[in-house]
Amino acid sequence: MEPESAVAPPEPISEVVGDRAVTFSRPVIGYISTVILVSVGVGWLSLLHGKPDPTPLLILCALGILSFNLREPNVGSRIGFSFLSIILLASASILGPFGAWVVGLISVSVVRRKMRWFQRSFNIAMTAITGAAGAWAYVFARGASELDGLTGIHLVLGVGLPLILADVVQCLVNAVLLSGVIHFFGGAPFGVLVRQILTTSGVAYIGYGVIGFLFVILWFPAKLGGFSALLVIVPLLAARWAFIQYGEELRSHERTIETLVTALARKDPGAAARSRSSARIAEWIAEELALAPSQIGTVRYAAILHEVGRLGIPTRLLRHPAESLTDSERHVLDQHCAIGARMIEGIDFLEDARSGIQHQGEHYDGSGRPDGLAGPDIPVAARVVAVAGRFVELTEERGGRATLGSVEAFQLLGEEVGRYDPTVLDAARVVLDRHGWAALAPGAD
Repeated sequence: MEPESAVAPPEPISEVVGDRAVTFSRPVIGYISTVILVSVGVGWLSLLHGKPDPTPLLILCALGILSFNLREPNVGSRIGFSFLSIILLASASILGPFGAWVVGLISVSVVRRKMRWFQRSFNIAMTAITGAAGAWAYVFARGASELDGLTGIHLVLGVGLPLILADVVQCLVNAVLLSGVIHFFGGAPFGVLVRQILTTSGVAYIGYGVIGFLFVILWFPAKLGGFSALLVIVPLLAARWAFIQYGEELRSHERTIETLVTALARKDPGAAARSRSSARIAEWIAEELALAPSQIGTVRYAAILHEVGRLGIPTRLLRHPAESLTDSERHVLDQHCAIGARMIEGIDFLEDARSGIQHQGEHYDGSGRPDGLAGPDIPVAARVVAVAGRFVELTEERGGRATLGSVEAFQLLGEEVGRYDPTVLDAARVVLDRHGWAALAPGAD
């Protein structure tokens, strides 16, 4: 997600579960129902605080609808762009709790694309709670309700600082609610999810706070009223266009990866299938290790291309049973790591992944190849790929059934003393126990 700071919270559940078939367990139903009930309660409590002026309410609702429908959730891997959070933050100061709740409610109710009922319901409830929570934080911070005539230090203390608190609260509430639904749908650890969302979106909220403050200043002290919306939205639309172009670049990266994997599949279908499975496991491990989003991307690239060097190996060697290879033939086959690293040399976005491919044969105790690196000197991508790749190799289906089960595979990995990073191995056990090996079947998500 780099720029990870460009994350677009609140992220809709439709972007989390996509078009997957969803199994409604009691915890899932209970969680969504609870969020909806909390939203209703927050709205009722906010109404008791007072009703907003209808004119700015209509303007901000319209801006909220516009921002939500113009969001770009798929700019690239783990990147999105939206300015709905700016509208919610400005609503906290301009409209108060009930107005911010209404803006959150209305903004995600009017959407262009079809959503399942649970997606729509959760999105509406989550965004309404987020808007109201920020507004209540503004109230508790003694944020000014009469904004006309505020200048200088009074503007900073009466609006700026309370908006900072509102900004932080919105960020935390969004992270908690979104992590909860991802946890109940997919089983990922709640704490890890919260940390990841805060890591990727926290910086973005700083920008949202600055722009939200500017919005309020233009509306009241500068006395531009609703026209201030135009002055704020136009540059944001320009930023949206820039992010779309950035997304196109990222998608071209994915097409490059897919081209390489497709070429590998033509020569060695088994290696291509193992690479895709290894990439899934490696990404899970990287997330469990709480790596930065950019590092997670590097790990995924290294894993999916970790056998691409087999394109440079004679086909007759790839088709020979491993046990029938001579020492010299096995040495040639072992060169696929170095060959793969050379193949992607000069591809800028894969430069960090190159070391993960080249050093996947290193051992944690320093006895591996090609350079005898040990411990943390081995690139983290290489340490993760070594575990993910070996696990897939041990458990891949041959002759219609898996060679080893997950338990037996991990037992064997543990017996290969000194070969793997113990922290990575422990993370692999956790994520594979959580997701299950069956989750890696073709078409699974």
